[in-house]
Amino acid sequence: MVPQTRPLQLRPSPMRAARSHDAAAAGETEHHTAETTSATPVEPDIAGTIADEVARRTELVMLTQRKEIDASELAMDRMRAHFDEREQERAELLREWNVMRDMAMEQMKRDNEIMKKWITLI
Repeated sequence: MVPQTRPLQLRPSPMRAARSHDAAAAGETEHHTAETTSATPVEPDIAGTIADEVARRTELVMLTQRKEIDASELAMDRMRAHFDEREQERAELLREWNVMRDMAMEQMKRDNEIMKKWITLI
């Protein structure tokens, strides 16, 4: 499954905003005239935007992988539960079989004793 991507959007980086805020706090102000401001195009922080987009896509990939891992763990849990149920059923059947075998052995012993007594009577 390929995660959906959205078109690259240019937005200011938090680092650029922090640098300009630090410069203003230190008393350094930039003096721009109206002429230089309008003549100079605003250059967005492409590196920051790319880093944000890479981080977003990486998070999507990680979430997809986590979803797949969770699904496989759920399947394993179901298989374990099914196996445990079958083993419990098998153990119960073995216990019943052992009880039936022991009862049959006791019955055979009693039958042998009765036969011995019958033979002694004849």
